[in-house]
Amino acid sequence: MSDPFGDEFLDALEDADPVTDDDEDSVSSEIEQSEADQLRSEARSDGSEIETDPVEADRDHDEHYTRFDASCPWCRVGFEDVADAKAHDDCPKEPISVCRYCGEELTRRDDRESHIYSCEAYKREVRNHRAHAMRGGDGAKTGSSIRPFIEGQPHEFSAYLKYDDALSTYFGLVTLYKMHDFEEYGRLRAGLEFGGSEWNVEFGYKPCGIRAPEEDTDLGRWDWRLDDPLEFSVYVYPTGYESYEDAKQENRKRAYFGISPRWPDIESESGETISNPYDLLGIDVDVKGSYFEFEEYGDLFPAALDVLRDRQREFDWNSYTSIDVEACDSEQIHESTNIIDAEYYVRVKKGESGRVYAFDGTLHRIATLLGRERRGYAKTVRDDRECEGYYHTATIGAMRAAEVVGGHQLPKEFKHYHMRNPDAVEGTNLENPKIGVSFQHGLYDETLRWDDLDRLDRELDEGLLNLLQWSDLPVTPDHQLFVADDYFEVTGSRRFRKVIDDPLPRIEQEQDEEIRRFAVAGNLTETDVDLVDELLTDGGEISPAELAERIGCHISTAYKSLKRLGSLVYREYGHVELASKHIAKGVVKRLGSARSALENTLEEAADKIVRAETYGDESNPWSRWLDHYVDEIEENAGSADRDHLEFGWKPSDRRDAKRLIRAGAGKWAQVTGSDMGEFAREFEVSIELVEGDRVEFDWRDLKELLPRTYSLTAAYG
Repeated sequence: MSDPFGDEFLDALEDADPVTDDDEDSVSSEIEQSEADQLRSEARSDGSEIETDPVEADRDHDEHYTRFDASCPWCRVGFEDVADAKAHDDCPKEPISVCRYCGEELTRRDDRESHIYSCEAYKREVRNHRAHAMRGGDGAKTGSSIRPFIEGQPHEFSAYLKYDDALSTYFGLVTLYKMHDFEEYGRLRAGLEFGGSEWNVEFGYKPCGIRAPEEDTDLGRWDWRLDDPLEFSVYVYPTGYESYEDAKQENRKRAYFGISPRWPDIESESGETISNPYDLLGIDVDVKGSYFEFEEYGDLFPAALDVLRDRQREFDWNSYTSIDVEACDSEQIHESTNIIDAEYYVRVKKGESGRVYAFDGTLHRIATLLGRERRGYAKTVRDDRECEGYYHTATIGAMRAAEVVGGHQLPKEFKHYHMRNPDAVEGTNLENPKIGVSFQHGLYDETLRWDDLDRLDRELDEGLLNLLQWSDLPVTPDHQLFVADDYFEVTGSRRFRKVIDDPLPRIEQEQDEEIRRFAVAGNLTETDVDLVDELLTDGGEISPAELAERIGCHISTAYKSLKRLGSLVYREYGHVELASKHIAKGVVKRLGSARSALENTLEEAADKIVRAETYGDESNPWSRWLDHYVDEIEENAGSADRDHLEFGWKPSDRRDAKRLIRAGAGKWAQVTGSDMGEFAREFEVSIELVEGDRVEFDWRDLKELLPRTYSLTAAYG
C-alpha cells in the first residue's frame, strides 16, 4: 500500500483532470469572454478605436448590453438569457473528480475539505498508517507532509449512554444487588484489567425515584423483586486507592456509570413523565469520567460489567439472572446517546502562557471581539485570587464558533487554569498551568450524539491548536515549553488539522475602523448618535420601530441611520444590536466626543467666522477638518507666536493622534499651497486621548512627524 501521507496528500481529491476553478463561474466567464471579443472587434489592430457616428455608437452600445450570447462549455448548448444559463449550471456532462480513498464523485460545487473530514476510507487509511508506523514500518521513516501536532490530553467527559433491549442487563444487576450484603461489606469490589492497566471496580446502588410498572402491563412479566426500582452505580478507578472518592480527590483517571432502567411511558414516583423520547426498553447510563479517551467509555462500561458478572458466579446461586454484558457492547450504543461535556488540554511551563490570559490576550479578545453585545452568548471569567492566571476563561456560543475556526459548529470554552490549591503543588510539574478547550452543552441548541465523536474530537483539537497558535505558543511537541504530567505526554502525531493565522487582530482592526468612522462628526447626524446611545442602554433586544420611537424619529429616518452606521450594528429581521462587545466598549468611549462635536453653540459659530476670515471659506478641506476635530484655536499662544490648536476630539491612542495631525496638515497644505512640513512653523497641538492622557506636540514634534513635501500619501499616512 502506498504512503497516504506523501507529497500528493493535499491533492487527494484532484486525481481527475481539473475542469474548473472553484473561484471561477464558468457561465459568467463565457459571457465576459463574448463581451471582450465584441469590444476587440470594434477596435483597430493597433488598439486605437474606430471613429463612428455618435448615433450609431449609442445604438451599438444599447445592443451590446441587451443581447445575451453564451453557451455551456461542456455540452455547448446555447442560452437565451441569464436565467437560462443559471438553470443549466448543473450540467450532466460537466467532468468530475473522484476521491482516491472512497471513490465518491465530486464536482466543483462540493466542499472537498468537508469531504476529507468525513471520508471513512480516508480515516481507515490514517489509522493503518499510524499502526504501521508504531510497529516500526516504513511509515515511521518516510515521514509525512502533515505536521506532527502536539497531542492534547482528554480531560473531563460526561454523556448519557443509552441501550435499547437491555433490561436484561438491569435485572442482572438487580440480582447482584440481592446477592451482596451491602450493610456488612459496603460496596462490592472487583478487579479489572483495561488498556494495559489495573483498575478497581466498585458496585453500589441508590434510590432513583422511578415508579415500578403495573403488573398487568406488558412490563409486568419482569419479576422486579423490589419495592422500588434502584439506580445502580459502577465506579472504576486505579488500584492503590481505597475508594473512588480518594481517587477523585487526587484527580486521578477514573469513571463513574449511573445505571437506570427505561421503558415506554416511564414515570417518577410523583407521577411525572420521565424523558424517553425513543421509547427505549433498556437502560440509561449517566457517564462521568476523566483522562480516558472519549470513545473508551463505550468499551470500559461493558468491561466493568463483565467482571461484575464474574463476581455473580462466585456466589454459586442455583438460579439467577446473569448480567447481560453483550446487550451493552460498544456496537449496541443507541443512536440517542448524547454527549454533555468534553475537554482537551495541554500543560504549559509556568511563566510562558501570559499571552493567553493577559488583559489584552487571546482569551479576552475571543470573547470581546466575537461576542455580540446581545446576540448569542459570550462570557469572560478572570480570577487571579490564588495566583496569576489562576482561572481565566472565554466562552462563545455556537453562532460564533465558525468565526474562530471556519467550519466549526460547537460552542466552546477556552481556558487557562491552575490546580485548585497551587501552593500545595509548588515545585512539582503540577504547578504549571493547563490550557484547554471544552464543549459547552448548555449553549448548544441541538444534541451532540455519540456518532458525532469524530466532529467533537476534531473541533476541540483544532480549537486548542489555534488557541496555542494565536498566543505565540508552539503547536508541535516542544519539551522546552510543554510540561508532562501523569496523563499528558509531550508527544505529537501527524494529522489533518486546520490551524490558521490569528484572525483577531484583523477583526479588531476592522471594528476599530468602524468605531473611528462613527466618531467623525462629519459622517454623523444627531439621529445616528442618539440611535447608538439607545443601543448601549436599551437593556435587551430592540426592533428598528421601537428604536425610532424611543429616539423620537420616523422609522425611515432610523433605517437611513442604520444604513450609515454600517457594520457597527448587526441587523436582522425585527432586531438591531451593536456588532460586538469590543465595538460597544469603543463606542462608549467615543460617544461623548461625537455628541459634543455635533453641538453647534454660538461660540462655535463665532469661531467659524474667525476661521473663515483667517483661513478662507469654511467649505474648504482645512476648515472642515478644523470643524470636525479642533475645539479651540488660540492665536499666537504657542512658542514663537505660533497658533495653538486644542483638539476637541479624543483619539484612541498616540498613533491615532498622529494620524489625525498628518491629515490636518495635508488639508492645510492643500489650501495654502505650502509644504506639509511648514505646518510646524505655524502651529502647536494639544490633544487629550480617550484614556485621559494629555499629549502635547510642539514645533519639534510636528517637524519630525510631518514630511517636507506635501503629498496625499503623506497626509493620510
